[in-house]
Amino acid sequence: MKKISLRVLLAGLLLVLLAAGGGAWLLGSRYGRALIAQRVRQQLAKSSDLVLGPFEVEFSPWRDFPHLTASLRHLALTDTAHGRAELVLRLNRADARLELGALLHGRVQVTRLTLSDGALREVVDSLGRSWGLRGKRRPGPGKSPALDLGLDSLIINNFTIATRNAYTHSAIGARVRVGRLAGRLAGGVLRVQGLLDGQLEFLQNPSGTLLAHEPVRARVRYHYTFRARQGSFDDTRFTLNGDTVRLSGTHTVDPRTPTGTQLDLRFAGDQPLLAVLNTALPPRLRPYLAGAVSPSKAQVTYRILGQSGPTMRPRTLLSFGLRDARLAWPDSARRINHWDLAATYDNGPGHRPETTTLTLQRCRLYSPAGQLDVGLVLRNFRQPYVSGRLSGRTELPELAALLTPRGLWQARRGTAALNVTFQGLLRPPPNSTQLAALQRNLEVRGWVVLRNAELLLPVRHARLTALNVRIGIEDSLWRLSNASGVLDGMRFQASATTVHLLGYLTGQTATTTIRGDFAVDDLHLGRLRGLLRPPAGAPARPNARRRAQARATLTATLGTSLIPQGMRLSVALHCRRLLLPADTLSDLFVRVYHDGRQVRLQGLTGRIYGGEVQGNLAWPTDSTATDVAPINFQLAVHFGTLPYQQLLARMAPVRRPAPGSPGYRKRAALPALRELLLTADGQLDCSIDAVRLPDGQFLRNLRLRLIKEDSLLDMPYLTVTVPQGGQGRASASAIVNDLRLTAAAADVRLRYATLDVQQLLKLLAALNPPDSLVTPARRVARQAARTRRATGRTARGRPRPGSMLTNGVLAATLHVQADQVRYAAVRGEQFRLAAQLRDGAARIDTAALNAFGGRVRLSGVLHTNRGRDHHPLHVQLALDDIQLSEFFTVAQAMRLRVLGSDNIRGTVRLAGDLRTDLNTSFLPSFEQTQAYLQADIRNLELINVEALTASLRFIRKERSGHLYFEPVRTQLMLDRGEVLIPDLVLNSNLANLAVSGTYALDGRANLYVGANAIQALLGDNKKRIERIKNNQPLAPRPHPGLTYVNLRRASGETKYRVRLFKKDEQRQQQDQLRLQARQFLVTQRLDSTLRLLP
Repeated sequence: MKKISLRVLLAGLLLVLLAAGGGAWLLGSRYGRALIAQRVRQQLAKSSDLVLGPFEVEFSPWRDFPHLTASLRHLALTDTAHGRAELVLRLNRADARLELGALLHGRVQVTRLTLSDGALREVVDSLGRSWGLRGKRRPGPGKSPALDLGLDSLIINNFTIATRNAYTHSAIGARVRVGRLAGRLAGGVLRVQGLLDGQLEFLQNPSGTLLAHEPVRARVRYHYTFRARQGSFDDTRFTLNGDTVRLSGTHTVDPRTPTGTQLDLRFAGDQPLLAVLNTALPPRLRPYLAGAVSPSKAQVTYRILGQSGPTMRPRTLLSFGLRDARLAWPDSARRINHWDLAATYDNGPGHRPETTTLTLQRCRLYSPAGQLDVGLVLRNFRQPYVSGRLSGRTELPELAALLTPRGLWQARRGTAALNVTFQGLLRPPPNSTQLAALQRNLEVRGWVVLRNAELLLPVRHARLTALNVRIGIEDSLWRLSNASGVLDGMRFQASATTVHLLGYLTGQTATTTIRGDFAVDDLHLGRLRGLLRPPAGAPARPNARRRAQARATLTATLGTSLIPQGMRLSVALHCRRLLLPADTLSDLFVRVYHDGRQVRLQGLTGRIYGGEVQGNLAWPTDSTATDVAPINFQLAVHFGTLPYQQLLARMAPVRRPAPGSPGYRKRAALPALRELLLTADGQLDCSIDAVRLPDGQFLRNLRLRLIKEDSLLDMPYLTVTVPQGGQGRASASAIVNDLRLTAAAADVRLRYATLDVQQLLKLLAALNPPDSLVTPARRVARQAARTRRATGRTARGRPRPGSMLTNGVLAATLHVQADQVRYAAVRGEQFRLAAQLRDGAARIDTAALNAFGGRVRLSGVLHTNRGRDHHPLHVQLALDDIQLSEFFTVAQAMRLRVLGSDNIRGTVRLAGDLRTDLNTSFLPSFEQTQAYLQADIRNLELINVEALTASLRFIRKERSGHLYFEPVRTQLMLDRGEVLIPDLVLNSNLANLAVSGTYALDGRANLYVGANAIQALLGDNKKRIERIKNNQPLAPRPHPGLTYVNLRRASGETKYRVRLFKKDEQRQQQDQLRLQARQFLVTQRLDSTLRLLP
């Protein structure tokens, strides 16, 4: 073979370079670029109706020497279909590497293509009109390209793809950051393979966003057959959610249809459990998964079959399975620890939510307690209809996680055995999970048994522990058998039938109906009220001002504060202790009825304050009523022996915390029982076997009745056996305002066969109410008048009495009668007393008895609230026709050193004003006694009076031992046990006598006795006695003067010391006594007019 010379080789190379340079110059010239742009537009017009915008063409022989580089810049395609222009393709730059040799032979061969900064868009509006990158669809089989292509490298940089379909409410968006592909076109088949690295920006369907900003890496193996118009994925794999998914299948263009593609694609791999569940569940059930986390993977097979287009959805089949999966919610109680599942999601033949089904072929939850099997078919994702069965045994927290949306109730521990079938619509409102709606549309049948369960009801802040119960379920009707547990510290037992119970407790339904029997150890009414109050979102309660204005009304009506309007009840309640803020009821049994308008407590029995209570109560709960009636009660209370102070304490107003202090709202909102009785309407019968008074005495067989109507509290009768065998009866009424008695009075009548006045006074002192319960009389009168005007009642005749004697008495009238009476040594009969008890005092209108052979009357005031040892007494008394012998007999019995009954005869009319202090035994203390006395003495006889015989010793004892006196009037003062005698003039049968001085009741004396000695020695004693006896005045006899004798002794045990001729001393002493008497009347505030006496 002949060798080619070096010149020839160099010459050939030069010609090639010249040809190439000339070709590059030609292509790079304006003419060449225009020619290429024209050819591109012609080719596009043949295959598509898209509009190509202005773009730039560049050629460079040096960019990838020795290859030629052709570049298109700012390429844009616009779809102008349906009269609207939409940009469907934007490409910032496309660089193609051309083989120079092929160009010299008239062929275009691209070996590398680089696409940079591009975007591909497809848009479908709500009418189904589409805009996108599409060509002209020709009938018949596809036509293979005339050229063969070997693309060694297809490089993609920053390319986005977005499809939005407003017709089907779906969208997908992806971005390829970097792509390294290789392709080959030969024999009418295009084959592409390589790697893509990018991100799935969003994936949306009608239910919402399924995926967003998920990194994706794909290894692509794809071929497209032009004649068959079919593309196939061969072992293509990509990563999604961190797991590898395998893609296989085909997509085929049907030339008989103007749009759309026939799909047969299959995705297989593992995916996060929550991502799969969010895809497979209807939107209305996805809130079940809110906040849940899971490390588990689901084995997924996803198939897409059928025609897909702008207005057509393909059929989708999602099969997924779980093995030993776990699922947990933010609260630690809701969890699934071991879950096996095989399920299928199928959008059905209609390829729409209405034909979509979700079928659980196998669903089993394992727990240490056993296993729970779930069979379920869910149809029609637009209005989901479910049918299924739950059976087996499991731990309660796992069951709660499966059944409870958004933690409406939470299970901490416990086991559940159940066998339940269900079917019906799942129709809660969008974006919420209303259990009430589920219960209304679901048919549920079966039973559930809970053991040692602990449940939480967040909406009511309630905790239920140690729960054991068997529940028979018929839709919303539940039958609770042998239920027991502890609710917020309150242990209970129950057997009941309920309707919508769970929905009510979780705040999902407004009403529930409960029938059955309940037994509670300790029922805290405050806690129960908090558990039953309407949950958050219910109508707001009145503000502070309205609450203050209507406090009494709310207290009286209770309204929905105790039993809400929505809780319909017909239950029997047994309660060992019912704990109220201020009271405690024990051994309680009551039947509770509530129909939504009224609460009725019937057959109530129990113990309170150591007594037994029974009766009925009722109050309205209709919050829409404009005229709300108060509580109505019919109660009877019986006590055995009750201390009187305890009785007063139980009936006194309740001390309440100050506004703003801890417990103020709770105590203010839930009144004490005694406050309810003051604000309610009804009748209370009370019987007490014995009331032990502070002094040890007893009131026995006390019976009373209270009738409350509006602001009036009446006590039509009170009967009691008082100490000493007396019988008492009282009636009373009162005006109630703001839980207090503001105007009150009582009428009390006591009847005795034999009465000890000391014991009566002790009784009055013991019954006297504390000062804190007494309202001044002026305020009482004003309040009574205001109340009568407000209620429209007018007084007919005398105002009706108005208070109870033993509770905050404002005014009471006391009437006492006794056949026989005694007071210390005093004995009498036909005793009558009328007094008013008010302000800690007994105002004695009149007291009278037959004693000392005559009649005793007195009026005044006895104070009973100054302590046990002091009872100040101020009276004006009158003793009519008193036998002096009997009077002085009593005086001696009281151990006073005075004349004996054998030393004095006659009668006296005595009137006086007296102040003294009664001691613990209610006897006067003479050391604390002051009195002013007026005496009218008749038929006075003094027999063997030591003072007279001593002063008249110069006369024979036969003449001075028995003296008769004319009627005499005089005034005396008693000052702390000492009698002041300023001037006592006595006309006797013996002589005219004058007595002045002091005499102490313990026998001490300083007396001056004046006598006319001539009359005493020479007078006709017998005639004077006869005239005195016949009430004939003695003839006046002049006498030159009296001779005075001073009688003095230091004690009652000694003899009188007699001093004669002491007229000057007598005159001086008498002046002092008169001055002392006047000062005494002023300083001791004694009334010498005696105006209180009739």
